[in-house]
Amino acid sequence: MLRKFIFPLLFCAGLQLSAQTFNFQRFDVPNSAATEADNINARGNITGFFFDQAGHQHGFFFHQGAFIQLDFPGATATKTVGLNNREDIVGAFNDASGNQHGLLRDGITAAFTQIDFPSAVATQALSTNDAREIAGSFTDTAGRTHGFLLSSGVFTQIDFPGATGTIVFGISDRGDMVGAFTDASGTFHAFIRQNGAFTPVNPPGSTSSFAFGLNARNNIIGSFTDASGNGHGFLEQNGAFVQLDFPGAASTDGDGINAAGVIVGDFFDNAGVEHGYIATRQ
Repeated sequence: MLRKFIFPLLFCAGLQLSAQTFNFQRFDVPNSAATEADNINARGNITGFFFDQAGHQHGFFFHQGAFIQLDFPGATATKTVGLNNREDIVGAFNDASGNQHGLLRDGITAAFTQIDFPSAVATQALSTNDAREIAGSFTDTAGRTHGFLLSSGVFTQIDFPGATGTIVFGISDRGDMVGAFTDASGTFHAFIRQNGAFTPVNPPGSTSSFAFGLNARNNIIGSFTDASGNGHGFLEQNGAFVQLDFPGAASTDGDGINAAGVIVGDFFDNAGVEHGYIATRQ
């Protein structure tokens, strides 16, 4: 969860839950020092990012059982986090001057396109749907973080009402969005935005929370911190919450979910190493 953003660090989110159980499978890029699995599409292909043994950050696309390393041309660091069924991929990269930009990798041509919210000092593209609408976040010249939607070439700023900062992490094919906002104390809270209306998503017992993705059924996947400071993943289905913990992990995040309910995410082991995982219902 410490690497959700390419360079700012965020902590994730807490619960009391129902008794669904999952089969967890560790999922690491071969020879990586750390791996995060962020999104899975209907075909079971996965995108995310990893750190190599030299500490350099790269995106990846797990396609038909093989890992493809993704690096924006000329970038010093690349992360890929959003994936649709067209196999378009979105994310962010740092240029040689240390500036952060969003990216789109075309699912047909594999060509990269840079994405920048107008006048922003930093941009991250974090999700894309099958209509190729892109959602993410940007930082303005005053240092405030806002969400955005890019649809048919037009950018729209997205802000949770009264929040000091907003990030949009996920967008569905219906245009519903999930993300996190900060309150006046700087605490993060998950939300969903449907038909232009915002609703907080509060896992029971959480002290902070993030909603990282949603599927066609509006099942929400995310993370929370409990009152003891422990990090867990969560799945929300029709108002019911399920806690996600990779067996033996020090902390767990839920990052992406496809239409079949297959979940991907990351966890930290007791040595502080980050790994990806795939989870399916038992």
